[in-house]
Amino acid sequence: MNIKEELKLKEPRKTISKITEFIRENVRKFHKDGAVIGLSGGIDSALDAFLTVKAIGREKVLALFMPERDSHPKSKKDAELVAKMLSIELKEINITPIIKATGAYKIVPSTFGIPRKVQEKYVINRYKAHQDENETTFLKTLKGGEGDEELRKGIAYHRIKHRIRMAMWYYYGELYNYLVIGNCNKTEKLTGYFVKYGDSGSDIDPIAHLYKTQVKELARFVGVPERIIEKAPSPDLIPGITDEFALQMKYETLDQILFGLEHNISENEIMRQSGVSEKEINYVKELIKLSAHMRNLPPSPEI
Repeated sequence: MNIKEELKLKEPRKTISKITEFIRENVRKFHKDGAVIGLSGGIDSALDAFLTVKAIGREKVLALFMPERDSHPKSKKDAELVAKMLSIELKEINITPIIKATGAYKIVPSTFGIPRKVQEKYVINRYKAHQDENETTFLKTLKGGEGDEELRKGIAYHRIKHRIRMAMWYYYGELYNYLVIGNCNKTEKLTGYFVKYGDSGSDIDPIAHLYKTQVKELARFVGVPERIIEKAPSPDLIPGITDEFALQMKYETLDQILFGLEHNISENEIMRQSGVSEKEINYVKELIKLSAHMRNLPPSPEI
């Protein structure tokens, strides 16, 4: 089995048809009048917006763009570009005041008056400082920070932003009786690169069966703007932190390892085809293991 070839979408039109039918079916099943989607300016939400409009029509789709203090200025332009292309309503809600009210901004150094590039350099250096030769910073976050107080504060700081956004999705979803569309992909779900009850909080997950590289492929097929497809994926909630930097692995490599593990391909064969090391495979296996609880319902005792 050729991993790279198997990861390519064989019939993109059929994939689109299945996803759009899934969206239509669930709008009906949930007794909803439309759909609300968080439009961040990134590729995942852009693809979901294209598919949702195709499924139920532009007049039944509401997009929410929710920037905050640390968001990149270009994100708004990318979200507006997608909304304009699809002729859907885009509502901007600045969640900075909400985050400020929680006290979250007080647990990190102030960014007031500091140039964006300086902020990014500082954050990247601090992020690197928490990792070592055995564990990446991201892996440590899946372990609750492993006793590192600064890292623990960073975890709380990052995740509350996702959860506030989720609360706003549901506020507007319930206000208009709209279905909440999730934007998590398969790579994120398998590795824990999402926030429990944050960006994973939705009524349905239309692209959760697509690896990140497949999201990119399908986005190009449906006509998502190239500048959105090619920009570095990022949660856009902490300056300078991109997905691949946090994961310490390129998505193309990560997807090949995940696909190989999912399809019971031997580790030697995964290493041969993908050019990865045993250490990298073990790292991905550890991410899958540590994030297992995030993919399941909360445990409860048997009584």
